Amino acid sequence: MSVIAMRVSDVRAHPNADALRIYIMEVPNQIEACFESNQVQIVANLENIYQPGDLVAVALGGSVLKDGTKIKPCKLRGVTSHGMALGIVDAELGEDLSEVYCQSELIDTATNSEDKLTFQKWTSIELLHNVKRNLDILGEAVTITYRAKVKLHGTNAGIQVTTEGKVAAQKRSQIITSKSDNAGFAAWVENNLEYFSALRTSENLAIFGEWCGNNIQKGVAISQLKRKIFAIFAIQIGDDLITPKKLEVRPEKISQMLPKHEDIFVLPYYGAAITLNFGNEEQLKAAVHTINEMVEAVEKSDPWVKATFGIEGIGEGLVMYPDTNSIVERANYTDYMFKAKGAKHQVIKTAKPVSIAPEKVENIAQFVNLFVTEARLQQAVTEACDGQYDLKRMGDFLKWFALDVQKESVAELEAADLTWKEVNQSLMNEAKQWYKAQGII
Repeated sequence: MSVIAMRVSDVRAHPNADALRIYIMEVPNQIEACFESNQVQIVANLENIYQPGDLVAVALGGSVLKDGTKIKPCKLRGVTSHGMALGIVDAELGEDLSEVYCQSELIDTATNSEDKLTFQKWTSIELLHNVKRNLDILGEAVTITYRAKVKLHGTNAGIQVTTEGKVAAQKRSQIITSKSDNAGFAAWVENNLEYFSALRTSENLAIFGEWCGNNIQKGVAISQLKRKIFAIFAIQIGDDLITPKKLEVRPEKISQMLPKHEDIFVLPYYGAAITLNFGNEEQLKAAVHTINEMVEAVEKSDPWVKATFGIEGIGEGLVMYPDTNSIVERANYTDYMFKAKGAKHQVIKTAKPVSIAPEKVENIAQFVNLFVTEARLQQAVTEACDGQYDLKRMGDFLKWFALDVQKESVAELEAADLTWKEVNQSLMNEAKQWYKAQGII
């Protein structure tokens, strides 16, 4: 019993917080014996608002969600919540939705034992104006030298290697196996267990990269490759259990850590180092102009794919890494990274790939047009629905989409003098119409 479809029977105002609601959920007959009554109380914020009669996915105590969130009963502003509401679902009352929302157990095919590993999430990389905004809030006028790596258009992937040599494959949001795969990545990892197990050290490792190539994405240079490859951009050392997480991002050092493998590549730095002085707007604008020229060049012709495989075609963009001459602490490093995508892959319809200020909109309709992009919608399907259009997964799609926009739109909302509550419904309506138009209904 982890995530169950429950019906909202009553909605109450929270006595101590206007931003919270208390939902009384009808407990299905098959699990009623696990509770003291036929109702369960859930406290939720206003991200999703439910009405009596709605069927909602409810994660109960003991659940471990795909992003690693552990659910347990807790008090929110003095009111007990026995779980978490995850969104409206098209399901039967009492249907077990654990497979959709929860981490699956890792099957260690090398030892045939079952172990639960903690999902190691790769960082969410900001746009430059959000990095600048965060620095402005902190009052930090820092100067940082950056190195670029080409951003490949595939699917984010990772591999955990424990100190005991156990191996686990990941996609962006969860641990996966060949039974719940993502574009064949887990099956490939399982076929190469001996290689990855041999990488074990005195600390747990997480190898992050892009799984890309044949039949993973379309319309870019790397998608023309006749096979699939794993292009690595960082290795995490440690997992915060004993020592803080550290990152190795230097291409030459990553290459030294990995024996040669025909399907494994290490992404190199691209172009010259670029210095950004966040306390000097004129210098910052000049540096941004240079980065935009680099992104435009990559979009016209992916330089890494052309040099490595002899394939001509467009690229997605760049990821900018603070330059370093050593392994870095992850917590103090990734906040300064930023991404810059070409026009065809932007999830926000900005005039340029990189800017030092958020795009200004005048009303809700313009805000929706700015953030409801084909690239973001497609990404939501990939990440939330395993690339499948299925009416039963619309709740997953909308939840991922809402969280992604909310996370990335803080500066734009401030600039437009709008609130999330004002734009949320219009965003959801637009995303829902797009999803339905994909031929699933």
